[in-house]
Amino acid sequence: MRRIRPILLIALFIFISNLHSQTEVGGHLSEDTIWNPEDSPYLVTEILYVDPGVTLTILPGVEVKVSSAPCTNWQERTQNFWLYNGVSVAKMIRVNGRIIAEGTKQDSIVFTRLQDDPDYYWGNIYITEQADMSRFEHCKFEYTAGIGIALGHVAYGALSILNGKVVVKNSFFQNNASMISTYFGFTKEIEIINNKFASGNGLNNFVLGIGGTDLSITSPMEGYKPALIANNVFEGSNIGVRAYYVNNHHVDSFVNTGSSQWNASSYFYDNHFIDCYRAIHSWTRLASIYIRNNNFIGGTDGVDIDHAYVEISDNYFEGCDIVTMYVSGKVFNNKIEGGEARIPGEIEVYNNISFNNDNGYGLEVGYNPYCANNISVNNQYAIWGKTMYYDNCIILNNDELTQHYVSGNPIFRNSIVDFPIEPPLIDGGGNIIVDSLQAQEIFEDIQGGNFHLAEGSIAIDAGFDTLSYYYSPFDMEYNHRVWDGSGDGNAVIDIGAYEYGAPSLGEIAGYVYDPVTGETVDYVFIKIDNQPGEFTFADSDGSFTYRLPAGVYDVYAERVFYDDVIEYNVEVIDGETTELIIPMSKTVDAEDNEVSAIADFNIMNYPNPFNPETTIKFDLMEAGEVELTIYNIKGQKVKQLLGEHLPAGEHKIVWDGKDYFGNSASSGVYVYKLKLNGEIEAVQKCLLLK
Repeated sequence: MRRIRPILLIALFIFISNLHSQTEVGGHLSEDTIWNPEDSPYLVTEILYVDPGVTLTILPGVEVKVSSAPCTNWQERTQNFWLYNGVSVAKMIRVNGRIIAEGTKQDSIVFTRLQDDPDYYWGNIYITEQADMSRFEHCKFEYTAGIGIALGHVAYGALSILNGKVVVKNSFFQNNASMISTYFGFTKEIEIINNKFASGNGLNNFVLGIGGTDLSITSPMEGYKPALIANNVFEGSNIGVRAYYVNNHHVDSFVNTGSSQWNASSYFYDNHFIDCYRAIHSWTRLASIYIRNNNFIGGTDGVDIDHAYVEISDNYFEGCDIVTMYVSGKVFNNKIEGGEARIPGEIEVYNNISFNNDNGYGLEVGYNPYCANNISVNNQYAIWGKTMYYDNCIILNNDELTQHYVSGNPIFRNSIVDFPIEPPLIDGGGNIIVDSLQAQEIFEDIQGGNFHLAEGSIAIDAGFDTLSYYYSPFDMEYNHRVWDGSGDGNAVIDIGAYEYGAPSLGEIAGYVYDPVTGETVDYVFIKIDNQPGEFTFADSDGSFTYRLPAGVYDVYAERVFYDDVIEYNVEVIDGETTELIIPMSKTVDAEDNEVSAIADFNIMNYPNPFNPETTIKFDLMEAGEVELTIYNIKGQKVKQLLGEHLPAGEHKIVWDGKDYFGNSASSGVYVYKLKLNGEIEAVQKCLLLK
């Protein structure tokens, strides 16, 4: 008898073991179910229904393979990816209850196709209107093409969400027709953070053509907060985020966004847009779009917006354009390198720098009532001839004045140019015409792109008083806009985007925390005096900074899954930082259950503010081990005041304003946290003023 080689026995054992480890699923899940990695992969060979009230829990390391079908043309699309009497060739997971799929960084959960064929795709995970909130963390979704649900309703997204309630974190979406989609009138509470969306090379041309949108988010239903989309990476997509009827927060992400429309607002803050065909694109009527502190690198249009109110500020554009049509609003404090700024309309344009565009305009500003303190250097064309005013602008080293001809009568006032201001241009007075040598002495480094004014520059204190006409109390770096830079005792606005020698405005800085856990709260939307254009976001560790002119302000904080907070009468002083710590309490837990209010310990301190000491008073309803600790605004421990067993009743303890080492603490906001039996029960703030 021929012996079987040991290596063949091992291979046969592994093959048989793999057969036994596969689990075939389909039909209705009518009771709570847990999928374990020991039974993975789970093969979805029929449509899987998670019934109402049922929770499917998927543990780390599970792989889910869904039966797929060819999708290379419209005939296959119609035959294989459409529900006919509740049946389709390509299978899907239909959720009427809830999925909790929380993997780990080391052991993710994978949703993929069963058939290993480049032209085969499965449907999607379809979360119905009646479903409970699902959660997906450290998951991978790939090779979906969507499913036709009913006439006029095709669910394209790998995650298609009709109930408007989902949390998606730290997950990877790759090679799907579309990634995540919500639907009109259903968005409630959505948090999509720390995910990566990539087209990759796994889509055939047909599927690539029918999809192409990574994230499609609609406005929230009445009574709900805007969706939070934060710290995501979008690569290689035609449209990264398509936001209909928008009222969303896009913060700290790599985003290529689609259309936005109707009576709502959208905020794009601290994003990085890389090689996007259109990064932020709105082509239908939207109430307002706010685009601040983003980087746009490469691609075609960084911003392309029609029919909207826009505020575009503090952004950096490299090799891509700003394009607006039929808009109103403001464009300020932007830096555009190697791209155009085509900004016609009833819009204020100030403190912008456009340079090194060898294939178009630096600032193509037309019919604008206000174009002031802008810089246009080393571009192909200097101006667009329909602008009404150029106030305090610097326009130098451009190849030609304009592309065709001057069709209007632009008025130049107190600008620095290197061309004659003669008809049809109108000299409004105060202009300075320079040669190439003089142009080199205006800025600190014109070749290197440093457009701060040089010491002794002819632009210092030489401007036209635009503050009498328009609100712009700051320069490009949020320093005072009018300052005596020459030191002659007469404060006059400078020409250009920067104000020489001017001091900084004041600022509000601090962090947001959860008073129950004591942990910081990330990506909180913060508005000043509830004005939509005066906003910032807390970052991933809950901290924020915002510069403002001196004054007293109300600070509004908002985030999905948290109660709104208003901090009243926050004073800002020129050149100083006002510390502000904002408590925000959760409204729901991980399973969409309402969170009970923090236990009432009647904790407080008096006096507050204090110097040099304060008394902290609290009530205990029961005896227990009590810790009372002081922290600074950065969350660093300053001193533990208590760490002992206390009886029920009222207690008082004095903090002498000193740290562990007996050093006096500096002026500022401090936090004291009370723990009872190891659990944080109460958190409050106190203010030390010296």
